[in-house]
Amino acid sequence: MNLLIVADGHYYIDRQKKVYVESVFDYSFYARYLSVFEKVYAIVRAEQVEKVPQNCKLASGPNVFFFKLPPSRGITQFIKNYFINCCLIKKYIKKGDCAIFRVPGVVANLALSLFAKTQRPYAIEVVVDPWEYFAKGTVRGIMRPIVRYIWTYSLKKVCRQAVGVSYVTQFYLQKKYPCQALLSTQPPYFTASYSSVELPDEAFAKARVYEKKHKFLISHVANAFTSYGKGHVTLIQAAKKVIEAGYNIDVFFIGDGALRPEFERLARSLNIEEHIHFYGRLGSSEEVRKKIRSSDLFVLPTRAEGLPRVILEAMAEGIPVISSPVCGIPEILSSECLVDYNDVSGYADAIIRMITHPDLMSEYSRRNLSIAKQYSSSILKNKRNQFYQQLKLCVKNYM
Repeated sequence: MNLLIVADGHYYIDRQKKVYVESVFDYSFYARYLSVFEKVYAIVRAEQVEKVPQNCKLASGPNVFFFKLPPSRGITQFIKNYFINCCLIKKYIKKGDCAIFRVPGVVANLALSLFAKTQRPYAIEVVVDPWEYFAKGTVRGIMRPIVRYIWTYSLKKVCRQAVGVSYVTQFYLQKKYPCQALLSTQPPYFTASYSSVELPDEAFAKARVYEKKHKFLISHVANAFTSYGKGHVTLIQAAKKVIEAGYNIDVFFIGDGALRPEFERLARSLNIEEHIHFYGRLGSSEEVRKKIRSSDLFVLPTRAEGLPRVILEAMAEGIPVISSPVCGIPEILSSECLVDYNDVSGYADAIIRMITHPDLMSEYSRRNLSIAKQYSSSILKNKRNQFYQQLKLCVKNYM
């Protein structure tokens, strides 16, 4: 049985027809679906290149095939290609006996609307809250408020229409975007809760025992520097306050994108550039985890999420985490570790509280490890496969 999958991202095709991606949607991501389906067809925005950008990940592999849409960045460019995208997607969706759409997303939203007309079964994986993701101050552009309302309305609608809905949160997204399986016990509707994170059972670190030290290293991860939603500005400004208070810290950012020069200029304007480091994109999830492992504290002043993979990865390394009380984050972090995303002084105070109380950091290390183990690969794989099997059963009943 063939599965059609749509997960937004930016892909590159080299001369050998191999497909690479900037984001986390590499071959291991698509291979998850092969545990239940024979073939996976992915609709993606892809660019033919002579040389693949550095640190992109291989996405193609056995039984995973890619359908190419014109490359575009952002909603405006995608709208320019709207009609050709519709024509291509209508052709591509014929390959799928069923489909899973990771929503909300530019390509996913369009492909879902076209696939639904075929009357074939489809499920969705809800990965973020569009109402929060497109809140004022997160992204720029005159389309932001319009997209915010349209995507929020659309997500509520498709959650009620899809035969199956999975959420990356346990409660938050379910309450805001309920599906039929939550509103009614009537078949064939089904639902699940699982994260996209990949945490091999052997990858969990031991709990850390912190002591007073001369310098503390703080990490932050956001794959694409394309918006202000991941709190880069807040963390840089908070670091300035911590340093002014007499504490020795360095902050490093993993990821890259158009806004990186702006963040670098901010660090220089605050005269703390020697304490702020940008490492760009790394070549694999293991490299990211290894770099996080070198830090003492993970800080993510994010404005909108589903349930951030990077927080769970940091927790699996036994690292204390400070983040914002948005979406599903309060489901995994205690209230003492939550600070409003734009509260610069609050983040500075929280960082100082942590680094001046090693015993507290040790306590959060133990707690975070315990929580993260609930998201181990073996547990999540079972949840995902049950969800996929239910979709596959719907196809058999449909046929």
